This record gives sequence, C-alpha cells and structure tokens, in this order.
Amino acid sequence: MTTFSAGDTVATLESEPIGRMNIAYMAVAMRDPNPVHVEDDFARQTGMPGVIAHGTFVLGLAGSMLTREFGVDAVQRWRIDLTAPVFPGDTLSAEAVAQEVDGDRLAVLLAVRNQDGTVVGRGDATVRL
Repeated sequence: MTTFSAGDTVATLESEPIGRMNIAYMAVAMRDPNPVHVEDDFARQTGMPGVIAHGTFVLGLAGSMLTREFGVDAVQRWRIDLTAPVFPGDTLSAEAVAQEVDGDRLAVLLAVRNQDGTVVGRGDATVRL
C-alpha cells in the first residue's frame, strides 16, 4: 500500500484547451438551454466577457483525476465548489493534496486552476487506499 503524508500532492491532471465546440456539445449533452454558454451577446449582458463553460468541465476534471489515480470504486465521496468562470481556450489543471490518512482512508483537498493560476474550483474528497 502506498503511504501518504499530509501536504503530499497525491494526484494531478491537466485538460486540453476547452474549445467553443466542447462547450456547445456540453450544452446539448446536458440539455442546458442557458444561452450564457453559447451566445456571446447574451453572456456580455450578464457581465461576462463572452460565453462561459459549464461547471461540469471543472467537476469532470477533478473526478477524472481521482478515478485515474485511485480507481472508480475507491472514491467514496467528493465535493467541488465552483469559484470562478471558465472561458473558451482555458486549460485546467486539477490537484489533490493529502490532508489526513485514517487507516485505509485518505482525505484530500482538491483544487482546479486555469492556466493563469486562478482557482476555478475547490473542494475535498475521501478515497479508500
């Protein structure tokens, strides 16, 4: 069994740049008709510089990182709060840092950042080792 200490980076994962077509496909897949995801003019009316990506890009990257590192069955719970918008062209990076080890359970802090280092999602998870 791998051993971890508090503060250890235990997993990372980076995305490809998020394209406008990725965002459009996500809108269709999620049946999300909110025009903030596909219409620049509408998004500008909400105070954004243009369309924004769905939060599922942030959630999906964090979840993929955990399942790739520990396996699907090992993830017992995870939670992400969205903290900043994601825009077309952004590249995201997810990181899990060990917080506490309790027997065969590992608690981690999660952060997803864009290419500028802005935290676009943060949360925590518990995985079984």
